[in-house]
Amino acid sequence: MFQLYTNRLRVVPLTLEQLQLLSTSREHLESAMGLILSNFALSADDSFMEEFQIAIDTHCIPKVQENYKDYLWYTHWLIVHRSLNITIGGIGVNGTPNEIGEVMIGYYVDEKFERQGVAAEALECMVKWLFENDSVRSIIGDTHENNIASQRVLQKNGFRLEGKVEEGLRWRLKSDMEEQVSYGV
Repeated sequence: MFQLYTNRLRVVPLTLEQLQLLSTSREHLESAMGLILSNFALSADDSFMEEFQIAIDTHCIPKVQENYKDYLWYTHWLIVHRSLNITIGGIGVNGTPNEIGEVMIGYYVDEKFERQGVAAEALECMVKWLFENDSVRSIIGDTHENNIASQRVLQKNGFRLEGKVEEGLRWRLKSDMEEQVSYGV
């Protein structure tokens, strides 16, 4: 099974069957994966988890079914604390790169693990994996204007603020190749 690793984390892409388990119950998924039950909670308001559930059901599951060979680009990835064997967050991209090489990334962390650098660590790991694909030219992350912690996670990973969008603030990280093209090197 393909996974990404850091010193503290495993970043695990969910299969179709695992996505379907997550859709019905995080506890069932964690049990099936041999993880310690997480009692997962976010500091964000309830609307985040409602939107997350909708995204799993209407985007991830259908897209993984349609794009089985490229499922890593459409699935949800669990962030698992290696030594504790517990789910501490999630991360993912919105699909394969578009015609100009952009992908959008999103992530979240259990409130019990906030301010410990795990979101930045998981994002760094995912960014490295994404840029291993030559067709990825830039990675976009949107944050709410008042979500300073998420903005810091992006900044720690080299993302630059592009400006305001409907969802809040747009951040972008360009590949080394894209930076060379942008600066005429």
